[in-house]
Amino acid sequence: MTIMIVDDEERDRMWLKNLLVQNFPSDQPIHEAHDGQQAVDMALKIKPNLVFLDIKMPNLSGIKAAEAILQKLPETGVIMLSNFSDEVYVRQLWKIVPPNGVFGYVLKNASNEQVVEAAKAVMSGDCWIHPGIARVIQRTQNRATSLTSAEYEALVCIALGMTDHAIAKRLYLTEKAVQSRLKSLYAKLGIPGRGESHESEFNQRCRACYVATRRGLINQTELDDWESKLDEKKGGPAQV
Repeated sequence: MTIMIVDDEERDRMWLKNLLVQNFPSDQPIHEAHDGQQAVDMALKIKPNLVFLDIKMPNLSGIKAAEAILQKLPETGVIMLSNFSDEVYVRQLWKIVPPNGVFGYVLKNASNEQVVEAAKAVMSGDCWIHPGIARVIQRTQNRATSLTSAEYEALVCIALGMTDHAIAKRLYLTEKAVQSRLKSLYAKLGIPGRGESHESEFNQRCRACYVATRRGLINQTELDDWESKLDEKKGGPAQV
């Protein structure tokens, strides 16, 4: 069995490597990479059975590295390691894992036993989710609270400070379509409509950004990435 560890922190790589050597004796060496791009290049060469990936790394994030690896090697077991239980990372992970793929999501405060349990589960063809993000997983699977791609895009746009007119122009929508998406977004974030309660005194856009930040739906890294993507969108017909 070939295992690869990807983390920009040498201390974390050494801790995980020692743990795996103790619990998964093998004639094969455990390979190490210190950033996402190096991980992709190495994975395509050695074709690992199991890859541990830190989420936040230079050059290429763990999520994007996992996506690139799984596109070429869909049978690879992937375990994400993170200090964060942000919903944004869980959403991204669900999107990149193949329908029959297996993955693990382990918080870095996990016990050694939990890390070993996650590795055994993924190698056996099962997914393993850290108990600390179980509620986040449930929320992403609940249609009443899980945001669609269109709603999430609307959230990002208002978090970037864009007006309805600017959003419509950037996404090739009518302003009516933008307002419809925002109304649906507010409902899923639990933000009352105007006149529904005393809480309608809040500015809905600001409140949405606050609730989304508290839920871990958006963060600065995600917003920076989206701003770059949106800047690439130009022209096109409006959609209703």
